Amino acid sequence: MANIYLHFVLDLWFERKVKLNCKGQAFILRYADDYICAFQYKDEAERFYRELPGRLGKFNLQVAPEKTAMLRFNRFHPGMKVRISFLGFETFWEKDRDGTIKVKLRTAPKKLQGACRRIKEWIKGNRHLKGEAFIKALNRRLRGHYNYYNVPGNLSALWRFYSWAEACAFKWLNRRGGKRKSFTLEIFTKAIDLLGIAKPKMRVVNRQHRVFT
Repeated sequence: MANIYLHFVLDLWFERKVKLNCKGQAFILRYADDYICAFQYKDEAERFYRELPGRLGKFNLQVAPEKTAMLRFNRFHPGMKVRISFLGFETFWEKDRDGTIKVKLRTAPKKLQGACRRIKEWIKGNRHLKGEAFIKALNRRLRGHYNYYNVPGNLSALWRFYSWAEACAFKWLNRRGGKRKSFTLEIFTKAIDLLGIAKPKMRVVNRQHRVFT
């Protein structure tokens, strides 16, 4: 219902009025009640920023101040100082290995911290499961995280999540039944490799198609 409502309040208004009154390029990217609007020219972005609260106010809606901001985002200002947080990712400009400036994505730090916290609590609460059942259930959670956050350039963040999950599993499985150090790290590593724990893999992108994220 919220999507249908915002489609009228925001999407159609942007396409039929805001965009038509812009001399430069403009677009909106929205998912549920999270959205990003981009403008080629600063004065047109400022005008939209001023008019947005009034538009939402007509429908008893308002912007979330802690999530609303206007910033300059282009390849002429690369680096981590200017970042866009959207749908669990941080988007920023950075030089590639060959010196080409490109848009990069990484897991937003708060989202990664939250995912690590949740996997720790799950491991702690389910360490009573038998080895194969535990790994199978853990893999579902690991793959769910990988499937969402596996975008080009974000492999290191996936490995940080995996390493955290592995360390938590070693710690809490060693404490089953109140016991400590039921097995060594070497034995644990061999066991999870044998059982087939899910590890991050780089996603192959078909470069014949242009991908927008």
